[in-house]
Amino acid sequence: MNTIKFTYKDDAQMVSALLAGNQGAVRYVFYDHFRPLLNANASKVAHRKGVETDDLIQELYLYLSADDWSRLRRYNPEIPFIKWFSVVSYRFFKDYVRSMIDETEKVPIYDMNDNPISDDMRVTTEGSLMMDLLRLLPWFKPPRDGEILKSLLIDDEEPEEVAKRHGVTVDNLYNIKRRALSKLIKNYLTGYKA
Repeated sequence: MNTIKFTYKDDAQMVSALLAGNQGAVRYVFYDHFRPLLNANASKVAHRKGVETDDLIQELYLYLSADDWSRLRRYNPEIPFIKWFSVVSYRFFKDYVRSMIDETEKVPIYDMNDNPISDDMRVTTEGSLMMDLLRLLPWFKPPRDGEILKSLLIDDEEPEEVAKRHGVTVDNLYNIKRRALSKLIKNYLTGYKA
């Protein structure tokens, strides 16, 4: 796979490249140059809550790129991009983690008969895993994770179709699937919610 090497002379050029959909700029901002900043901001909130930094950064990318980068279009070029990006990313990470924790702590996981799922009811066969996955879909945070697992594992849809529907690349889709499966397995092994 060919990757485009991206460099920029000033913040305005970098932001323009992001708005134009330049994949080199996306890689530069989210995976290369600003990655230490994102890791630092994410670790301030993620490590205490059991949330992976990579998940938060992926969600930040989806948040900023939504609606044709409408949130990035609000960037004021009079402010250094690194300062703006630091504030936006930290606030997003904090709010996102808080919403994940608040929502999952409020909702117990129930079986089909409205009984709390106990340790002796944990998955034992592939069929029951699929049924449990269907029951757990509403508790996946973000909900997209559960939808992707359902599409790939239960509905047996093509990865390209699922990726297109969710607005991610196929590579990102597999990363989301891997993390969602880890959350699901963690739920069965430790009793945590998805």
